[in-house]
Amino acid sequence: MKYLQVVNWSAKGDSVHLDMLGEDQEVHSFDVSADCAGVLVGALAAEVEKLTGRDKEAQLIRPTGMQTGKTDEGEPILFMSIKGGAELPFVFKREVLDILISELEKLKGVLGGGGSEVRWR
Repeated sequence: MKYLQVVNWSAKGDSVHLDMLGEDQEVHSFDVSADCAGVLVGALAAEVEKLTGRDKEAQLIRPTGMQTGKTDEGEPILFMSIKGGAELPFVFKREVLDILISELEKLKGVLGGGGSEVRWR
């Protein structure tokens, strides 16, 4: 189903309610939890860039800032700010933090020269 436009939206409790006009000319309703709203915004931005972008570079999401922290439960969290001011929160399990750090160190080594390289296509 392709959605043509947002007819109405509102915030209700801990979710965002959307009424969208579909290509079938019917209005379809969705409720999106506020917990995943940041990820949804990022995904939608990437999809819009795929449709309107002229080249692959336009399809990439380039964070404008980054901040670390922890949740109330003590889980590591990484906030990536994107153009327009939206923040994408990435919450990790404490036990995978060492893996994340290791992968970032590998990436740093690749960027510094030598080693294997993984590219997104």
